[in-house]
Amino acid sequence: MSERSFADALLRPKAVAVYGASGDPNKNTGRPQRFLKTHGYTGRVVPINPNRAEVQGESAYPKLTDAPPGVEHALIMVPKAAVLAAVEDCAAAGVRVASIYTDGFAETGAAGVAEQQKIVAAARARGMRIIGPNSMGIIDLNTSMTLSINAILEMENLPAGRLGVISQSGSLLGALMSRGAARGMGFSSLLSIGNEADLGVGELVDVLVDEENTDAILLFLEGIRDAQALGRAARRAHAVGKPVIVYKLGRSDVGRELAVSHSGAVAGPDAAIDALLKHHGIMRVDMMEALLELPGLALGSKTVGGNRVAVVTTTGGGAAMVVDRLGAAGMELVPAPERLHVKFAEFGLSLGNGRLIDLTMAGTREGVYGAALEILLTDDNIDAVVAVVGSSGQFHPELAVAPIVDAPKTGKPLAAFIAPNAPESLARLAEGGVAAFRTPEACADAVRALLQHQPPAPETQISPPKVSAVGAGASETLDEAASRQVLMDLGIAVSASIVLAGPEAEIPSDIAYPVAAKVVSPDLPHKTEAGAVALGLQNAAGLKQAMSAIWQSAAAYAPAAKLEGILVEPMIDALAEVLLGYRLDAEAGPVVVVGMGGVLTEIYEDAAVRPAPVDDAGARAMIEEVKGLAVIRGYRNLPMGDVGALAAAVAAMSRLAMVQTPRIVEAEINPLMVQGEGNGVIAVDALVRLGA
Repeated sequence: MSERSFADALLRPKAVAVYGASGDPNKNTGRPQRFLKTHGYTGRVVPINPNRAEVQGESAYPKLTDAPPGVEHALIMVPKAAVLAAVEDCAAAGVRVASIYTDGFAETGAAGVAEQQKIVAAARARGMRIIGPNSMGIIDLNTSMTLSINAILEMENLPAGRLGVISQSGSLLGALMSRGAARGMGFSSLLSIGNEADLGVGELVDVLVDEENTDAILLFLEGIRDAQALGRAARRAHAVGKPVIVYKLGRSDVGRELAVSHSGAVAGPDAAIDALLKHHGIMRVDMMEALLELPGLALGSKTVGGNRVAVVTTTGGGAAMVVDRLGAAGMELVPAPERLHVKFAEFGLSLGNGRLIDLTMAGTREGVYGAALEILLTDDNIDAVVAVVGSSGQFHPELAVAPIVDAPKTGKPLAAFIAPNAPESLARLAEGGVAAFRTPEACADAVRALLQHQPPAPETQISPPKVSAVGAGASETLDEAASRQVLMDLGIAVSASIVLAGPEAEIPSDIAYPVAAKVVSPDLPHKTEAGAVALGLQNAAGLKQAMSAIWQSAAAYAPAAKLEGILVEPMIDALAEVLLGYRLDAEAGPVVVVGMGGVLTEIYEDAAVRPAPVDDAGARAMIEEVKGLAVIRGYRNLPMGDVGALAAAVAAMSRLAMVQTPRIVEAEINPLMVQGEGNGVIAVDALVRLGA
């Protein structure tokens, strides 16, 4: 089937079936049929109920294969044990897509995963696609197609609009529609996707990209199951001018405890998600109100980027809250430009020089607020303008917001924050196409997300390296000797080293001191914590004593650990110690991490993260992003480090993303020693973990 016919079946079906349809219109299983009728769906509705000949005035059938043909979309609301049979029935009847409301599948564990896979296989065998399980259904307000149990459909006259929504949470769809309706904001298509057993976020974003009545795509995500599909779809959306905006759960650090490497802790799961979204040009917000209002702000802005924001107000306190939030988000607050001071002098007024442009009561004089907005919106040194309205917005809405609505449409972002509870002012702003916010936090969140947004980064085309890891294919952590071999396969220089059999081994006479010694064990990823490292050993006697001490310490720290030997390497001086890591993130996919190295890595949390692989330019941008690495960039006349060699190592490490066998899920150098300019970088520690 063509992509277009699939979109028609999904959003504009000529006929729908409701499995498990109830004659009681107030039950969950009775709602969809009632909603379709009350909202004006003009297609045919086929109830499937083996116990009834009629449901809510429509002829019912035991199976869809018993009914007249032509159904394109089915909603399945039967008990879990009957879902597979229902899927097989509607697939046999030629249904193009089935939304499954029933729960109890993959979210319950391994057995549920297996049952879910059977359902998908049965559908795919006949060319049918699945949404869900755990889906509350599909809504398309432009065609009154309300094949959903969502209680928000109890509302009458829900406004149709041009915002598409895809949500892993069905109840959040209702919350967004409710909040949108309160703003007079309409939606086009709303898709509750549940478990994503078959159709996922990426494919469905692709559908909305091609929908002529959708201008922006909003996502509410609890997790990302297919980062590559989402990235491809977001790039298509950007190409046609449709912003993709996401509210993604998972800002907390709970996932850090699962990381083996320091890079997993420094660049936790959410940092990887941020990097992924930025890489593909997806805007991320932290507040639901920002999710709703950012589309209007983005669609009305011809230019984005920068961080210079002018905040103009007649209410100092209300605006100060916005200024505070914008400053915390890294925005630069711009004081009144000279042109504005000159204009105010013409009015016989004066302005302060602070970073908040407070017009005070003068702003209520005719022409003053409008003149200020015109100057700010046409100033090349300002990237966005926020207009803050005080109590006049509640008591004199027609006067308070008129200058904002009438402000020149320059293509520069203009947002409004209304400090009091002023629904009429908010409605007037919405009608005038101005993004209006009820809280300073949401206003700052949306402005920050828009200004920090960048087009999708170019995709890096790199040939895969050849890596011959010991134990390839196994699920294990390699010991340091094997991990070093992986680095050498990538072309990353490692320090010269020898591995002695244990603390009683004879020490070669040709060792050049000082040296470091560490226990070799796949079971000790963090040797410092185990007391399994000794540094700065000046002679053979000191080395012999240290070998015994670190061996005993490692055995005491992890009695079950497999101790394979002691690695001895020269002490190396460097301008900086760097952490360089690679990780196969469960949601974001392969990422590369650069940060400050050494034992204090996790304290500073100063790291840059990118989807892997990266090229030399991408690697250099990462190095520039790490504040602590200013010491190798000539900061305050310090000696220059070999940034070129470091960038080459970053790019080399990132190529692990291209390796299929062995499957490397984590790799890290900590530290990577950065020498002076022209002298390269040297890895003095290595950790590689394989996955099954």
